[in-house]
Amino acid sequence: MAASSVSPMKPELPPKPTQELSKITGDQLPDRYIHQFPETAADHSAIKYMDNPIIDLNLLSAVSTHQPEELQKLRSSLSSWGCFQLRNHGLTSSLLHQIRQVEKEFFGLPLEVKQKHSRTLHWVEGYGNDTVSEDQKYCWNDRLVLKVYPVDQRNFKFWPEDLPKFRETLDEYTKEVRRVLEMILKAISKSLNLDENSFVRECEGDEGIYMLARFNLYPPCSTPDHVVGLKPHSDASAVTILLQDNEVEGLQVQKDNQWFKVPIVPDTLFINVGDQLEIMSNGILKSAVHKVVIDKERERTSVAIACFPYIEKEIGPISELIDKERPQLYKKVKNYISLYLQYSPTAERAITAMKL
Repeated sequence: MAASSVSPMKPELPPKPTQELSKITGDQLPDRYIHQFPETAADHSAIKYMDNPIIDLNLLSAVSTHQPEELQKLRSSLSSWGCFQLRNHGLTSSLLHQIRQVEKEFFGLPLEVKQKHSRTLHWVEGYGNDTVSEDQKYCWNDRLVLKVYPVDQRNFKFWPEDLPKFRETLDEYTKEVRRVLEMILKAISKSLNLDENSFVRECEGDEGIYMLARFNLYPPCSTPDHVVGLKPHSDASAVTILLQDNEVEGLQVQKDNQWFKVPIVPDTLFINVGDQLEIMSNGILKSAVHKVVIDKERERTSVAIACFPYIEKEIGPISELIDKERPQLYKKVKNYISLYLQYSPTAERAITAMKL
């Protein structure tokens, strides 16, 4: 399908957030949230846990005698799964608790207060919901999306002013995630035998990295097999850094056309490759296809920070990763996010339009 043949997404805000619907609907879900799945697709109890390794950020440092082994683990994980769990990342347990706390405080605000920060129909930023498909079905989630970097581009009209610690906590969390991002990008470059700054240069350039924070709330649902927390998708980002719920599972990743549960590993960050890093790596790294399923009795929360190259920066496969054995697999592109949003309501992935 050519990119020009896909109509831009025009999301509509649902009349009630799922947080409110979960309190009153019981088994009578509004039709706009009901999805029909094959019986086998809904049997989450039969799904196995993923078995990719946990990466230790300390071991990726140049002073570690175990760096070569850890770099090999990193490359293997990202070329097969497209994701990994990161430990010893340097974010304190206190900061992880604080960011989770301000998230819960936001979603605990009265509806009329949260709606002051509602998203527009033309962009993802703000409080709202996600559509799943071209027929405007909705995901069973509420979310708050905020631009956090560059700092001078923050749209504070979307930031809740009723929570005094929200801004300072998110600011500190963003700085720490940006630190981890740079270390991860350097390690990924080394794992591919590139100069350690190769992916940093590609992602940041002269304009700096672009980062969106997304606070996710997945309320419980009495018929979880009929709803979608997040539809199967890969991210438009270069890298996404996720803080999972510390008690309730729900994230699943796809490998070899099979779904696997992502386990909860305390105090780790879940890191996944996005489409733009797959393109830059000429397909050596895989953009992780993932989804979220809903719990019948417990709500689930998470905090994701998606990291993008500057929107007008042209990206493409790094020249050192193109040779006779591995010819160029992807076109060069500017503003990949725009292409991604065009494909988002469809069942097709935007990255397919980038293949040569």
